[in-house]
Formats: sequence, structure tokens, C-alpha cells
Amino acid sequence: MSMSLNRRSLLAGAAAAGLARPAGAAAPDFGPVGKPSWSADGPQGAAAAKGLAFGAAVPSNLLNHSAEFRRILARECGVLLGNNEMKMAVVLPEPGRPDFAPADAIVRFGRAHGQSLRGHALVWHEALPNWVAPLLDHASQGQAEDFLRRWIGTVAGRYRGTIASWDVVNEVLAGYGPVHRADGLRETPWLAALGPDYIDLAFRLAHETDPRAALAWNEDSLEHAFDWVEARRVRALKRLEGMRARGVPIRRFGIQAHLVGDHPFDPKAFRRFLAELGQFGLGIEITELDIDDKAFPADPAARDRAVADFLRRFLDVVLDEPAVLNVVTWGLFDGDTWLNDHPDHRRRDGLRQRPLPLDEMMRPKPFREALVAAFRHAPDHAATRARLRQGA
Repeated sequence: MSMSLNRRSLLAGAAAAGLARPAGAAAPDFGPVGKPSWSADGPQGAAAAKGLAFGAAVPSNLLNHSAEFRRILARECGVLLGNNEMKMAVVLPEPGRPDFAPADAIVRFGRAHGQSLRGHALVWHEALPNWVAPLLDHASQGQAEDFLRRWIGTVAGRYRGTIASWDVVNEVLAGYGPVHRADGLRETPWLAALGPDYIDLAFRLAHETDPRAALAWNEDSLEHAFDWVEARRVRALKRLEGMRARGVPIRRFGIQAHLVGDHPFDPKAFRRFLAELGQFGLGIEITELDIDDKAFPADPAARDRAVADFLRRFLDVVLDEPAVLNVVTWGLFDGDTWLNDHPDHRRRDGLRQRPLPLDEMMRPKPFREALVAAFRHAPDHAATRARLRQGA
């Protein structure tokens, strides 16, 4: 789309994009909620006994075409979300052609198998179709707000009552390197168009659209023991304090947990951060867990042991915190990891990463065993977790 768009084109572009359900339109039928399908001896079974839930991000193309994947997903998981299926880049690749089929497939499967559903993600700077940034760049603040309202209303409205928690905003803090703003926010088209209040606004719009959904801020790079990570934790806590004081309807905080095998992890510091989050009355979700193994030995068995050991050390801290509700891996098996496609995460020996519970043939690995053991040995905070899930 041309960069010469004028401001009035934003509203026309939003309407043409199909961001307004006709008045009186019937909600989609995603089918009845079935009985829980997971096995008692799997990770979800072990998690549920402590008031926790385990799940994974799901690619709809694999879900639609692999009966074996569907069987394993039903057996292992109590929580599902789409990898990209609810992001704007997938739903609205072109104006006027919204595509909900990939997301709908995940919602239908999850409901049929009694699984909880997460929505990911309403506002993320890396999930914008190429025609949206020019619109935001040429929009008045009122027009940009209207576009955001239409987008959130359309997507969250379509899945109203089916999504347990939404990642309303994703990765809003500035990343590694110099922080150029006093508030620590990442420079994005949303920030440029709407100012720092876009975060509060997104939560208010999402709450208006689906008041029952637990709304989350999902953030990366909060786990490892680096000075710049500790600074991000401080900025996150300060912003959360302000959001709570302003009455922003945030109920959860998501920690991505893309862990790296040779990066330092300080259990004491991370435990303190989790406790500080919990003191806000928020539920905490581990949302994108995987472990980059590029620093571990080439031998698969040795690598798997090292990954499982790191996972145990991490979950020993995480599951002690009563406010932690969910542990979600970014993919369920090694054939579905993003790490092999990212230049910063490829192994130097050319071997494929093994960062997830199941191997490339969907067979259980020590990662899965460590998950189950961690849930089984975790303290029982089921009563606290039940209150947080209910929003009490």
C-alpha cells in the first residue's frame, strides 16, 4: 500500500479491512466444550493436581494435517494457543480479506477436548501486515485509536467467551542495548501513533470487548542474570505499579521464558521478581518456554540431559510461587521450534536444536520427564490459584 496515504484513509482502510462486525451478526459456532482429553500421567495431569495447567503453542497447519499430532496434543495439554493464528499479520494480510480459519481451527479443537485457550497477541509491533504501519504513520491520534478499537473489538469479539486469557500487549519494553526513553518503552508504530497510553488503552478496549477474559501483558528477556535484564524487571514492575494505580484491567503477567543454556540464571533474584509480581495480585503465566541448546554437547542424550537439568532448576523456582498459573511451551516437539530458523540460535555444528518436550518424531524426551516431575513435586497452591483464575 502506498506510503502517500492521507489521514482520512485510515478509517476507510479499517472498514475495508473487515474490522467491524455487522450489527446483529451471529457469533461463530465453535462447537460444545468436550470432556478433558489429557492423560492423568502426562504433564497436564500432573499440573492439574496442583492447580496449574500445562500447554503449548500450536501451528494450525500441523493441527489440520497430522492425526498423530492431534492425538498427542489432546493427551499432553490442558492449554492451547496459536503460534501466529490470532496475530494481525495472519488475520489481516490484506485490507478487506480477514482470515480467521487458522485461529478457528485451534479454538474448535481446544473446546472439543476440554482445553483452556489463550489468545496471542492483540498488539505486537512484529505482527503488523505491511499495509498497517503506513496507515498508523499518517493517522491522527483519534484515527489510530479508532483503528485499534476496531481491531481489538473484531478479534477479541469473535472469540468472546472462548478465550481464558489474552496477551493484550506483547514485548512493549525496549530490548537489549541502550534504552532511549525514560519510561523504557520500545519504539513501535503503536507508540508513535498513540503515545505511551496505547498500552492502557489496549487493555481497556479488550476488557470492554470480553470482560470475562483475563488480560495479560506478555514480555520477553526477564529470566537471566544480566544487569540489563534486572533493569528490565525494574521497569516492568514500575509500569505494573502505575497500571494498577490507574485501574487498568490487567489480571496476568506473561513471562516468555525463552531460556538459553549458557546464560546465567540466579534462582534467588528470579524468585524475588516472581514474588513482587504476585504482590500486585496478578496471575503469572510462563508463556513461551523453550531452551536453546546451542552451548550443549552434540550428543543428543547429553544435550537432552543438560536441557532437562536447566528446566528443573528453572521450574523449581517458578512453581514455588503461588501466583503462577500456567506453564506453556513454544511448541510441543522439536520439529516445531523457531530456534532452527533464527540466525542467533542456530548451532555452530549445524545440528538441529532439541529445546522442547518431544523429539522430532514426537517421542518423549527427558524434558517431558522433568516437566512431569516438577509438577508432581511442586507445592500445592491450588486454592490461591483457583482464586486468581476466578479474578477474586
